[in-house]
Parts: sequence; structure tokens; C-alpha cells
Amino acid sequence: MKIERDNRIWRASLLGSAIAAVLGLTGLARADVGAGTVSPAVQERVRQEMRALLTELIETGAFGDQPPQQITLDIDAPAQRVNNLGVLVDSAHASRDGLAVLGVTPGGSAERMGLRAGDVLVALNGTALTGSGATATLRERVEALPDGGTLDFEVRRGGRTQTVSGTLARIYLPAMHLTVGGDAALAAADPAAAAAGCGRISQFDVAPRQQDLHGAKVISIDGQLAGPTDSNTFRVAAGRHTLQVSERIESRYLSFNDRLRNSTPDRYKTLVVDVLPNTTTLIAARLNPDKRTEWKNGAYWDPVAWKQIAEPCR
Repeated sequence: MKIERDNRIWRASLLGSAIAAVLGLTGLARADVGAGTVSPAVQERVRQEMRALLTELIETGAFGDQPPQQITLDIDAPAQRVNNLGVLVDSAHASRDGLAVLGVTPGGSAERMGLRAGDVLVALNGTALTGSGATATLRERVEALPDGGTLDFEVRRGGRTQTVSGTLARIYLPAMHLTVGGDAALAAADPAAAAAGCGRISQFDVAPRQQDLHGAKVISIDGQLAGPTDSNTFRVAAGRHTLQVSERIESRYLSFNDRLRNSTPDRYKTLVVDVLPNTTTLIAARLNPDKRTEWKNGAYWDPVAWKQIAEPCR
């Protein structure tokens, strides 16, 4: 929904306008915030928020045709001050009646003063919020206020006009440096593996269907579960590794239904791969067209390492 998307974008903007983004698709990113320490819970929340925004960017084609394993960004944001008004307005349908409130964000000034979804903002501190320029007017008036400045909104709610008042809260953000891709932070955290050389195993599905290659999931690597469940790429020491892999072939490519496919006792297959230093090995499920009806023993597919991409792993 549009409101959900706007909420994600608004929350991400609080991390700094330079964050157009991202933990890398591989989950390999480095974010150094100021010189202090940040609790694991806060770090995880930042990761989740940024993954949500990255998903939005990927879904809308923001990175174009660039392979995800080759996406690298190095983003810097200076220390800055942002206004935590926290109100989402329908800027696309501003009218002479005012700005419709789509929602308010938790903890913002708008929520504390009592604004809520469904309100129509008619004026702020005596300045009308009507017409096509209403959104810009709202932004300019809020930016012009000093810390702790008074906000007096004329609001139409339930057919009646009333005044909703409060004070503006501002947030001061530290300088930020964000590195996406390159595996720099994870390599630094494991000096022994870095010294021995490392590479990556990726299950991200960019396999060409015209070559009968489809999505696959890496279940385990050398007998150990393959990292976080939401990861698509796994950093490993260079050398030979034994994987347990399941297929993610879309049903439309098969000649039997999912009930039969799921009834197979052992849906995992073993794949041995040789991971080269500074190389990402892409894993896929190869559909065997001449055996697409043989679901009982899983003969319809095999796991394969179908491509290698040179990428630094330090």
C-alpha cells in the first residue's frame, strides 16, 4: 500500500538523506555511525529498515540491469538536523480545501499534538495550506521554525474546524558512512579466514531460464546451516565445500503439482563446489527437460554451480 511505502521512505530519511539505500543484496555492508557504540538491537533495526528500502528499490528497477553481486555503493552523509514533524500528507491531491493527512509516524510531533489520519490541514500558524503549492508551503514553514517552535494547525475533522497545537521537535543525526558490497566488514571481523583467502556462495536468483536454470536454496554448507534465513549470499573460506541444496523451480515449468513435489522424502541434493578466492559462485537448480515427469526420486532437477563472478573478499 502507498501509506506503507511512504512510512518506509520516511523512516529511512531519518537515517540521513544520503541513505538512498541499502544493505547490499548479499547483506555485506558496513555502516560506521559516529565514534560511539551502538547496541546490537539498534544495529539490527537499522539493517531491517534498510533492507526494506532496498527491496523497494529493487522492485522498482532503481538499479536497472546491474547484477546484484556487482552493486557497490559508498555513501557519506554529514551530520545534520532533521525535523521530526512526522506527518504524511496526500501531496498528490492537494486542493483548495487543504492537505489530507494519510497518517502520522510514531514519536513525531504530529502524533504528540494529536493529529491523526483523516484530518485535513487547512492552515499552519496563520498561513493557508491550500492549493497546488500547499505541500511546499508546509515544508517551508516548518523548516523556518526554531527548535521548540510553536505549531498551530487549523484542522478540519469530522466536519468541524479546530486548532491543534504543539511544539516542533528536531533530531540531530551523526555523520554516517555506508559501504555496500565488497564484504569489507565481514572479512575484517574474521582475520584468519581473510588471511587464508575467502569467497562467496550466492543463491540469488538471476539464473537464465533459457538455459533451464532456476532458483535454488542453499540449506547447509559443510553440515552447518547456511547463515541467516534472509541472506542470499554466504561468505566462506576459499576451497572445497559441500552444500545441501533444494530447488525453487516455478510450478509452471513442471508437469506435476506441488503436492507431488512436496511428497518427495528427501528434497535436498548434495553439491560440491570449489570456491576460489575473491570469487562469488552462483548456485542454481537445473531442470532436466527429459525427466520433468520423474518427481518421485527428484530426477527432474540437479543442483549446479552455474557461474563465477570475480569480486574482492578481503
